[in-house]
Amino acid sequence: MSESTPAPDRGYRLTFLLRDDILEVGVSGDIDAQAIRIAYWQEIVAVAVARGCRKLLVTDRKKGKPARPEELAELARLLRSEREHFDRVAVIEPTPDFLPAIEHAEILGLEQGINVRVFGHYAQAASWLRYGSPDD
Repeated sequence: MSESTPAPDRGYRLTFLLRDDILEVGVSGDIDAQAIRIAYWQEIVAVAVARGCRKLLVTDRKKGKPARPEELAELARLLRSEREHFDRVAVIEPTPDFLPAIEHAEILGLEQGINVRVFGHYAQAASWLRYGSPDD
């Protein structure tokens, strides 16, 4: 089942695809701002919780620049209260230049108790969501 959220005036667009027990989410849009980042993560969490999906695979295709460390820390703190709903959260960052910032987000999420990992490719992310890794 695939669906998309309309309303491009929000500054982002989400697509959802349920594959087995994994909710795959695509994020796109042209505006990279903290308020928008918070809004789309809150929407992702709400949809996943409503559907009872404990594993998320989020591909961020937004353009612009990566979030600053303090913005990432704020987002991790906000999502901390939702950690009990998720076993694993995989984030795919397809822009190699953004990987260092997103890897920092992984560290901040882990510090908040969120089992999150960042990947550059879909296959690695999907495998981790299904099977975990030796260090899990």
